[in-house]
Amino acid sequence: MTRRNFIQKAFLIGSAAVGITQLCGLSAPTSSESSTFADAEQERELPLSLHEASYYDKLENLGIRCNLEPRQCVINEGERGYCGARENRGGIYYTLVYEHPCAAYPEPIERHHFYHLLPGQKALAIGTAGCNLRCRFCESWPISQSRPEDIPFEKLSAEGVVERAIAEKCPAIIFAYNEPTIYFEYMLDIAKVARKSGLITAAQTAGHIYPEPLKEICEYLDAINVDLKGFTQEYYQKNCGGGKIELEDVLNSIKIINQTRSMLEITNLIVPELNDTPKLIFDMSIWIRENVGPNIPLHFARFFPNYQLTKHYATPLETLEAAYDIAKNAGLQYVYLDNVGNHKATSTYCPKCGEMLIQRSESKVDIVGMNNEQCMKCEHKIPGVW
Repeated sequence: MTRRNFIQKAFLIGSAAVGITQLCGLSAPTSSESSTFADAEQERELPLSLHEASYYDKLENLGIRCNLEPRQCVINEGERGYCGARENRGGIYYTLVYEHPCAAYPEPIERHHFYHLLPGQKALAIGTAGCNLRCRFCESWPISQSRPEDIPFEKLSAEGVVERAIAEKCPAIIFAYNEPTIYFEYMLDIAKVARKSGLITAAQTAGHIYPEPLKEICEYLDAINVDLKGFTQEYYQKNCGGGKIELEDVLNSIKIINQTRSMLEITNLIVPELNDTPKLIFDMSIWIRENVGPNIPLHFARFFPNYQLTKHYATPLETLEAAYDIAKNAGLQYVYLDNVGNHKATSTYCPKCGEMLIQRSESKVDIVGMNNEQCMKCEHKIPGVW
């Protein structure tokens, strides 16, 4: 099944199970509206997982507080957190998606906005139901905005994921589609097994996670791409679900990742009229240069009408090209445009001599000017996992 077919199937099944309004709704279900774990078990032939979650405190009267991310949900017995993928059952917090991916497909690594990670190779991309954000422009909303019982999934252990990656001739595993923080325990176990098997692991994340679990997972991830959705607090509040979402928490995650073994890339989806002003692009570029360095790859991704912004228009190419120029002039060395087809700004160039190092098109990726991790012309070292 292709990724597109899966998304369509997930949409249809999810719609039938919970109704189109709930599946597409921006606001998360409250704890009182959540179905119980027992109810979910009765609704499926394959029950949801019953794996104890990490990073939570036990409270009085069987309550718990989640310490995985800054929202810090306080959850009564029998209820779920904001993400919809974790539930308090008898005072013990469980992840409902452990070993239950709803997506596990080989895809080009570049599709997940990694340009300094094994260029031209395939990765097994993994995702589950649930998310701790409610982005109005979400590309994977049939997965991320669904509850675990509402879409099809399979039983697949960490060892099984690694075996599938090897069978599909994928040298890497990427945690993607939805926010991998939601399946933290599963991601961690997969990454540990993958390392023993010699595979590379990477994650796409919104960076809305507390420092302690972030540092733990960074010990096992080779690369992380942070989706920096905007550069104002107002943008996050209006477009990503509101509540306890702080831009500062995301920026702090970026700084933490940059201090670990994980190679860092950053992606900014430019949505017309919402986060596309030259000043915002400049301020973000300067922050990246001054806080994590000029050699961190920055991707400007093109928005296409989706989810709750279907009546919005796609990002004009001129807007993306202007953002590219602003970031380069601000001192960033590796700036890319994503979702733009065949364009010179999808390729990698040496920041020292200007030589093309990696040529990218819609159909293929060619390493044309690199030898291992160096520019063949001037021997400048290029950061990445090559």
